Amino acid sequence: MPTIDQEMNAHNFHTSLAVAWISVCLVALSPVVPTRAQTGTWTPSSFPPTNNWTGLASSWDGTSLFAASYDDTDSNPAIIYSSTNTGAAWEATGSPANNWFGVACSTNGNNLAAVVFGGGIYTSTNAGSDWVQSTNAPFGVWYAVASSWNGSNLVAVSAGLYRFIYTSPDAGQTWFSNNVPDSEYWDAVASSVDGQRLVAVSNSNTNGGAGALYTSTNAGTNWTASKLSGINWTGVGSSADGQKLVACGSSSALYVSPDGGANWNPVPGVSGYLTGAAVSADGSKMVVISNGGQIYTSADSGTNWAPSSAPSLPWQVVTMSGDGNVIAAAVPFDQIYTMRLNAQSPPTLTFVLSGGQGLLSWPAPGSAGLILQHNTNPSTTNWQTVTTVPLLTNNQYQLTVPFTNSPDFFRLSQ
Repeated sequence: MPTIDQEMNAHNFHTSLAVAWISVCLVALSPVVPTRAQTGTWTPSSFPPTNNWTGLASSWDGTSLFAASYDDTDSNPAIIYSSTNTGAAWEATGSPANNWFGVACSTNGNNLAAVVFGGGIYTSTNAGSDWVQSTNAPFGVWYAVASSWNGSNLVAVSAGLYRFIYTSPDAGQTWFSNNVPDSEYWDAVASSVDGQRLVAVSNSNTNGGAGALYTSTNAGTNWTASKLSGINWTGVGSSADGQKLVACGSSSALYVSPDGGANWNPVPGVSGYLTGAAVSADGSKMVVISNGGQIYTSADSGTNWAPSSAPSLPWQVVTMSGDGNVIAAAVPFDQIYTMRLNAQSPPTLTFVLSGGQGLLSWPAPGSAGLILQHNTNPSTTNWQTVTTVPLLTNNQYQLTVPFTNSPDFFRLSQ
């Protein structure tokens, strides 16, 4: 799947039509990550306030959104709705009427999974037009479901009388029980893009104690319990690589992890009974909601948090697009609200052949505070600052890049 630090403008250069290449230069563009919480305007949908919203999911860019509902104002089982314009308008999907309690989608919004509170697990491969119940999944008091980037790897958690976690490696065709304590009332779950790194939280246990937080690095085959204790967990979010995590719960409990759950740092200054959390793919942007009326956001991987301009409502569910620029949140028997963050667009790197050499350039406006970095292997973290000072010509920074016999990757980073 693409990531925020996605490769852009790949170019192969040669001096003639011959097969022999002189060199390869790939230009990669990194995000501009502000150090303050970003803001935007919250927009309510025009949806009739008749649904008890229990789940939200977003495509990579937030264009496609999905909302699960438990019931309506007459206590009738409800359906799942979709939006193809970032929440401006919503339509019913082809889901059957059920007590839906969670929904997840692939990054392109085509592959969906949804769970029923006191029922089964359903999947869709056409953005919700048609749904199929997974016959291999057991009956459960399903609370939440999470998906890999393409919908192949799924994970679902259950509470009530059926306290278990199930995973599917084949888009919901088969499901497998995981080795987790059956004393935990599992409440929320999140997944990395490949479905290998998972994090699940419980709200309480059968002994009357607080909840627990568990992580897995092998798609749920094995689980490790966190040392965090005394917290009734309600929400969790994960970055694409599963390293940057956020978990929230009652009594203003908010923790972030920079290393896949090995260590957790408490976040002060956030108040209320927190009910949900979400993270962008690169882990730089995070959001948590409170049923006391506030929505908090962070734009620096959870180091600093600030209240957003959201109306004071008892927020119940939240989702964030993979690119981190769209947040959707919902209130029971009220509207679904969306906010597009006023994010700064990063300058675009371009690479052209000029005078027998490579010329790297980017616009000067918007480049304040950015540095040019390069890496011969972008799958590693060994990015190094380019020390050569670029020329400023016609409001463009320009840098000559000599040809070599090995690939080199470039990016702008804050």
